[in-house]
Amino acid sequence: MHVPGFNVHRSGLRWLRGDGYVCRAGEVLAYCNVRLSPAASGTAARPFAEERRDFQVAFAPRVGGRLHRDSSPSHGGFLDQHPYYEFWTPDLVFGHVQRRPGEPAPVCDADGETTQLLMVAGRRATELAEDRSGLLTGWHDRSRAWWGEGKGRHGTLLGLGICELLGVMRGERRAFVEWFEAVDGPAHVVHVPDDVLAPCAAVVLEQHARTPAQSDAIAADFARTLAAGSIAPTPHDWIFAGALMSALRRTPLDDRCDLLTRGGLQQAGPPDAVVLSLNAEPASLLRHRRLGYALHCHDFRIAEAGPAIRAWLQTDFEPVRRTLEDSRRDCRALVDLLRERGARCLMLNAMSTFGHEGVNDYAAFDAPLGDTLGSVRNKDRNLMLHDLARECGIDIVDVDALAAELGASRHLPDGMHPSGTMEAAVRAEILRILRDRGVPGFQARGAT
Repeated sequence: MHVPGFNVHRSGLRWLRGDGYVCRAGEVLAYCNVRLSPAASGTAARPFAEERRDFQVAFAPRVGGRLHRDSSPSHGGFLDQHPYYEFWTPDLVFGHVQRRPGEPAPVCDADGETTQLLMVAGRRATELAEDRSGLLTGWHDRSRAWWGEGKGRHGTLLGLGICELLGVMRGERRAFVEWFEAVDGPAHVVHVPDDVLAPCAAVVLEQHARTPAQSDAIAADFARTLAAGSIAPTPHDWIFAGALMSALRRTPLDDRCDLLTRGGLQQAGPPDAVVLSLNAEPASLLRHRRLGYALHCHDFRIAEAGPAIRAWLQTDFEPVRRTLEDSRRDCRALVDLLRERGARCLMLNAMSTFGHEGVNDYAAFDAPLGDTLGSVRNKDRNLMLHDLARECGIDIVDVDALAAELGASRHLPDGMHPSGTMEAAVRAEILRILRDRGVPGFQARGAT
């Protein structure tokens, strides 16, 4: 990789597979940390400034066979974690793959490269969240991966989802490897988690529309309130507060991300497609009494926050009941915004049948039933989503049908948290939609 005006550094190599392992073509086998440093003093540009400590490159062979490792690129200890001691050299040899009988010869790219590169980077929720134990480990408020190969623009998929999307987006190994192994690229996959702020349509729209002055007003008001409160903040309060204020200031739809490839440095623009979850749409959310902004945080997160945060939420916010029409209006506005920007909107629907919800007589429940029974509410929400699909072209990822086909009791037992098999099925369905819609970079490996 050559980047004019910058030096590319790397750490020692860390292996994911042992010597003698029989690998597949395109399987990630090893990785290292990388960083860019200005070649001359006074350079103002700082690529990957927010991801500089958790920026890595993984390596995959273009042919399957038996792996023979070279130990020289690995140093152990911190030398395999800190990218300060070695320059990236394109002729580095760190092993070879002995082809199995009948295995076709590797197909090199136009530059003769027989190894494919997967780039991964994470923006830490705090720089104190230090975890270099593996590939894309740590606490990140945004994680992403992109293909270091391919010509032209990288297609970008942004995932804004609650827990059910975590494994779908980041994969079983949490480093986007499953996307890399399935897709030729060049693709760019981004995941923003729901650690503190759950991304319902109303919250995402407000993040996009919020001005810097409004963000400053929210932060200042919060600081004054917490300092003047009758309850002394605990460390739990401060950690929650920092993560929440950071999330409220973010605008995930507008992020411009640096991309490093063999061809040099690029920048990814707004996403080509955004995937969300209908389960993120709440029955009620919190709205600030004075400044008017919305919050949607998971109840268990609030319960585990400190007492000062809970007091702030109880006194400074009011709960606002959300109707299906409210959700429909906000989802429609978000779809229209994305369409104006040339992006597709994909949304996971909800599982409509709960095995633990056995009702023999609905006469005991007040109307509307959706206010009391989760399965009825999910049916109502799914119908609303289908109406939206007819109105404005939103793409439905039919989790309800996938769960019924695979067996919900085993693969989606609580209607929310999927098994690995279910995550793979949802990911495959998202890929199918992206390919059908012509989103660049997401064609299957080997597709012509």
